[in-house]
Amino acid sequence: MAAVIGSLSVRLPAALLLAAVTAAAAATVAAGPFRTVDSLALAGDLDSAETVLLTFLYEGGEWSEQALFRLAGLYHGSGREEQFLGLLDSMESSGSGNMDGWRVSILDLSRQGDRAAAFVSPEDPLLGLWLQRDEEEIILPAVLPAPSCLAERAVRVMVCQDGRMSKGQVEQTVRDALFLPFLAGEVLTELEIGMKSEGTWWDQVIFQLSEHHSSERLELLHAERDLHLAAGNSATWEARLGAEGRTSLPAALALLRIDPGRWSSSWRLTDILVSGGMPRVADSLAECSTDRAFAQGVEMALLRETGLNADLLRLCDSLPPDSPDSLLARGALFRARAQRALGRPAAEYYASYYLFAATYSRHPLASEAAYLAGRYYDSERDWPAAADAYLTALRAGDFGQARTFWRAGFCHYMCGRGVVGDSIWATGIDRYPFSSWCDEMLFWRARYAERKGELSLSRELLELTAARHPWEFYGLLASSRTGGDRERFPMSDIDLSSDPVTAEAVCMMSRGYGTMASDMLYGTGASDEGARAMALALMGEHQRSLEVLRGLDYRLRDTGAGILPDSLLRYYFPAPYRKLTEECIAGLSIEPELVTGLMRQESYFNRWARSWVGASGLIQLMPGTAGDIARWYGLPNLSGDDFYVPDKSILYGSIYLDRQLSRFEGSVMLALSAYNAGPGNAQRWIEDFPPEEGDPELFIEQIPLTETRGYVKSVMTNAWIYGGLFE
Repeated sequence: MAAVIGSLSVRLPAALLLAAVTAAAAATVAAGPFRTVDSLALAGDLDSAETVLLTFLYEGGEWSEQALFRLAGLYHGSGREEQFLGLLDSMESSGSGNMDGWRVSILDLSRQGDRAAAFVSPEDPLLGLWLQRDEEEIILPAVLPAPSCLAERAVRVMVCQDGRMSKGQVEQTVRDALFLPFLAGEVLTELEIGMKSEGTWWDQVIFQLSEHHSSERLELLHAERDLHLAAGNSATWEARLGAEGRTSLPAALALLRIDPGRWSSSWRLTDILVSGGMPRVADSLAECSTDRAFAQGVEMALLRETGLNADLLRLCDSLPPDSPDSLLARGALFRARAQRALGRPAAEYYASYYLFAATYSRHPLASEAAYLAGRYYDSERDWPAAADAYLTALRAGDFGQARTFWRAGFCHYMCGRGVVGDSIWATGIDRYPFSSWCDEMLFWRARYAERKGELSLSRELLELTAARHPWEFYGLLASSRTGGDRERFPMSDIDLSSDPVTAEAVCMMSRGYGTMASDMLYGTGASDEGARAMALALMGEHQRSLEVLRGLDYRLRDTGAGILPDSLLRYYFPAPYRKLTEECIAGLSIEPELVTGLMRQESYFNRWARSWVGASGLIQLMPGTAGDIARWYGLPNLSGDDFYVPDKSILYGSIYLDRQLSRFEGSVMLALSAYNAGPGNAQRWIEDFPPEEGDPELFIEQIPLTETRGYVKSVMTNAWIYGGLFE
């Protein structure tokens, strides 16, 4: 693997560093009492981290609760909750006080609510009710104590009968929902029940809730309230119509009331009525209209909604050529949709999508249709057709955004139109400087410059790729090719008591509300994402931590502020199963950083992960694959919960990946292609476009499956980064 990538670089330009510090400064400090232990924990050196934390606990003092929070995270994040329970027993025996709150939290976090309930005191019925939260029927005690903290208030609200909350309780719950977003659902239930009530209180509550909570349910409820009161002007309702969510239906009804002359002949509105379950209203508008073209357009929507696609196709094909352009454009679009619904060959309906987009480039859906056609031709490696379709998408609009620029340029490059492709990349880089596709465009511009003999420009572009995208696939590849120095990610420390949300999370864990602490850290907007992600990682909730950091990264990119700051990268690439991985792969030819990188991609280190196709566990094993491994190597068959046991998942997944490495002569790129898409596909791709030595990216970017292309790059990136961190 080292021969493929060489050195790593993790430098961040000063401009990005400023944006990064702004995003995370509220939660981090340059150094602190837990900096070393957090670094050890994230790097997977759990034994050393535990030793340091036990020292804190032995000494006592202000850091004890934070140390215990981190200690729980070490065990929970690596699937060793039973050992943590034994440690708590030892601590109690040595005079550390009652540890039942921590027992309940760790058991509940590990999905053992029944066992957790055994440690709940009869004097704490609210905690017992929290553990029953997923049961269909909750048995309420005769008397509930007055809540003394946020968690207990949340439980009181959760068990309150719908429609029975007092106004004061609703108002308090609105404030608490800032920290616990699931409480917003309880408030919305109360508001749904009282939606037709008189007075201004209802409107005041939903306004206060909307200041820190947004959801389609809230928007729909607000729209239905306005519809009931006949409130709102045309501009308000048009904005809701444009949102294209569930609010579009009440918006359509409101606009029909406010301005029927304009909207009763709008296909946009009738399409919403048809898809929203009101086809008769749309049909009546068509019947009342004297515009035959409008009526035919409505009929198209009705036929599609009722599944009469053969009739729809006949209607679209029978439109006279002298019909209005608007109807012909609609017919061309619905023709492609009907072909797809009828199961026609993909080449047929994607050709229709492209024809529609090329003919009616000003249609609001032209860019999307051309983009879809481009993706199809791209997957077929029909580079000229894909290049033309993507370019049509770019000319018609901005669907697909940076990705369209990237693949449009690549397809032009592959069919010999390098000048056009380079120009497309340059425009895409300028428009989306921090997108997830920018490192691709920069790197391939460097390749094209090298091909033209412009070596100075090529190196400049490679250095820019490495500097601007230090932890992304092409940034790392560019660094290796320019001789960049390998640097370690800086380590940021966090004092959990310095932030009200993280401090509350520690308190919740100590009281037995560990799952509520996780919910709060994951969902609240009351604290910086960096602080919340760090706390989630330290409590062993790595999947949620990574999802928060990924969301932060997307937000920074979308606003043009930069990418995920280097101060958070250690938390973005944790290794909670490093030691177990090293034990499981002993005797195999596979490296621990590759298995860890695979695990990060497959499950975000969530051992209970399960995909819609049935892949389960840390490494997302399919039952059939696990059965093959058991048969090939004489191992026990896995069944049921076996897939969620970390050592079994890691062992079987590692064996399978090691087998692919052997089959493809040690090529990580090909082994990962086989792991994701199947060995048969990988072998066929080798035959269709044989990999060139020293040029892995050319093979990867020709992989027909978009998912597999991204998968291979992501796992290789993870492995390169973990290789550096593990040193």
